[in-house]
Amino acid sequence: MRSLVLLALAAACATPPTPPPEPFTAMTFNIRYGSAHDGEDAWPKRRDDVAALLTANAPAILGVQEALAFQLEFLATHLPHHVRVGQGRDGGTQGEHAALFIDARRFAIATSGDFWLSETPDVVGSIGWDAALTRICTFAELREVDTGRTLWVWNAHFDHRGPTARARSGELLAARVRAHAGPHVVLGDFNCGEQSPALAALRQAGLRDTWRDVEPTTAAAGTFHAFRGGRPGEKIDYVLADAGLATQKAAILDQPGARGRWPSDHHAVLATLTFGR
Repeated sequence: MRSLVLLALAAACATPPTPPPEPFTAMTFNIRYGSAHDGEDAWPKRRDDVAALLTANAPAILGVQEALAFQLEFLATHLPHHVRVGQGRDGGTQGEHAALFIDARRFAIATSGDFWLSETPDVVGSIGWDAALTRICTFAELREVDTGRTLWVWNAHFDHRGPTARARSGELLAARVRAHAGPHVVLGDFNCGEQSPALAALRQAGLRDTWRDVEPTTAAAGTFHAFRGGRPGEKIDYVLADAGLATQKAAILDQPGARGRWPSDHHAVLATLTFGR
């Protein structure tokens, strides 16, 4: 009888097993700037497809590129639980944004900020190296509401013309990532392929392409398609993560919208991630 009582007490005092970490989704999406003269693919004709894609996939963390202020305002109406951070590349609300939308039900924003992809990253509107345009990175430190676990998120858009600018931007972003304890998620349109110097610099910082975690040998990986669909060319849009996060699923969202046309000239990329135990 005594042994049965002791066993019952031990069972009552035992620490319950730790539940597995809840997955969360992270998405990168170059939505194409809304003032472009794109005819049948102009922003007013495709914005509902963009909203439908976001609603269907419900990313907890969303990084957009090329977004102008009026596009961000539209997206905010379809992301009622999200908080937006990030200024335009020309400062304040001016110019294209690499904004982050964070689902406040899952994550609280501890800190956030921006820096410019240039030799003078703290100078608003600065242009770096051989870049054709001003380029920006928006970042945030997040705290998971239920557990208090922290996470750094970075969202960047590298230059489309300057090879030196892309390589140096990758090095600059990698250095910023290394300066903070992880885990890290890096989102962006890097305008360069998987074997580029910029991606090599980010891999050296401990980051990996989450899509390649689940599709290691797939050749058709292009994410820029110029409103034509398919997966031509190289993969240039990424959801990267470090060793503090495990990839559960990942996808290039390459389906057309309700009108049979594409929400943007880039495919969105989505990853489902979990914190390590």
